[in-house]
Amino acid sequence: MSQYIYQSATELAAMIREGKASSVAIVQAHLDQIKKHNHTINALISIFEEEALQEAFQCDLEAQEGRFRGPLHGVPVTIKEMFWIKGKSSNLNSRILKFFVAPADAVIVDRIKKSGAIILGQTNVPRYILDYQVNGDIYPEGKNPYNTEYTPGGSTGGGAAALASGFTPLELGGDFGGSARVPSNFCGLYGLKPTDKTVPLFGNWPLPKNAKSFIIHMFQGSPLARTVDDLELLWKVIVGPHESDRTIPDISWKPSVKQSLREYRIAWADGWPGHEASAQIQKAVQSVADTLVSQGAKVEKKIPDETLYNESLSTFAGLFPYVIAQYMPWILRQLFKWSLLLGILKGVKKESPELVKAMKKAFRMKARHYGEMLFQKSQITERWEHFFEAYDFLICPVAYGPAYKRCKLGSRITYDGKEMIYNNYVWPYVAGFSATGHPCLTIPLGLGKEGLPIGVQVVGKYWSEPELIQFGKLISPLTKGFVKPEGY
Repeated sequence: MSQYIYQSATELAAMIREGKASSVAIVQAHLDQIKKHNHTINALISIFEEEALQEAFQCDLEAQEGRFRGPLHGVPVTIKEMFWIKGKSSNLNSRILKFFVAPADAVIVDRIKKSGAIILGQTNVPRYILDYQVNGDIYPEGKNPYNTEYTPGGSTGGGAAALASGFTPLELGGDFGGSARVPSNFCGLYGLKPTDKTVPLFGNWPLPKNAKSFIIHMFQGSPLARTVDDLELLWKVIVGPHESDRTIPDISWKPSVKQSLREYRIAWADGWPGHEASAQIQKAVQSVADTLVSQGAKVEKKIPDETLYNESLSTFAGLFPYVIAQYMPWILRQLFKWSLLLGILKGVKKESPELVKAMKKAFRMKARHYGEMLFQKSQITERWEHFFEAYDFLICPVAYGPAYKRCKLGSRITYDGKEMIYNNYVWPYVAGFSATGHPCLTIPLGLGKEGLPIGVQVVGKYWSEPELIQFGKLISPLTKGFVKPEGY
């Protein structure tokens, strides 16, 4: 294996800048790693070998002249298939969007290119980015490099698997209902879901032909990495306003002034009312809390109240049809709704009828209901912000357990002797903070009892990304962090 594989993006960028390595050699090493292992896990669905090597050669010429495009000059990255790359297909692994070719780069893809990064290829996603496995109409099934019988998570599953396998030092993912946090967790990585409306949205979603609306809520472009420093590097590249989206505020991000863990006030929860985590995950969350106590942090087991988190889930259920089904005529919306209820949401109607009721209302696409849901979103966000007046962060699970075995969509899942409907293994632990828009950082805690990665998510108040990143840097030396899968 090449010396460049599994080095961080920060290290690789420094080596290129200091003349200790060439971009061509680094890119070629990662392409070789992809060729050697991708057929096993199907992490990448397209590889831009010739283009990447040509761009790397140009970066080396510029570096020799002392010219550098940006902080990622000559460093390879991968991009989740949903994001527009000019002239490349983007179809969400769906026949319906099979022939969509991006007419331009997404704003954040353009920013990544201008930072000097070299795009190696596109990473695998599930159909319509609506699953925590990686299955669809077009691409081969994505698998977890720690055990190929298991899912890598979704919907940024291909990207997480690529990172864990040493195919790339950085991945541009996206988070809608845990789509970056869950794969990060299942593949032992750091992932950051930024605050709602802080990353430009143009080009982040393939559009059907003749689309006349673009409603986006609860989705953010999200970096995934093997180190916190790399996560920060990519976040700084993609964040910030753009002329294509006037709704993104021009925030003066200020670096954290905290220098030790003892300066933080931390709340933690090992599950939610009706959605407790497995014993292994409860123990993992408890261990993080104990570590913080040992470092002098103020730590308390605390959730806001018995209803707020479930209200947040209901808000997600009432908003996401406006995003996913906004282009569909009435008959297609009905068919799509029932495909969800028979697939990823199988069993939800019986166990959580209020969620299905909220979703069905949204599928009617009524302006008044849409307004009501936006009002509800603002209310629950305000209540969470009030909670964070007393705490810097909330630490909680990302899923009921580690990655689960690949299975038919909608199958019941059993873990640690408990059987549950498909949706409840993951969705209830992540969707609430998609609905509110709060930033979340996933922190890997090494491998659990099955040899699969486990971790936690850290949730902060709006626009607290610099504090979240600093917290991650301070606590990462005290956790096991990323552990390379065997054989890679």
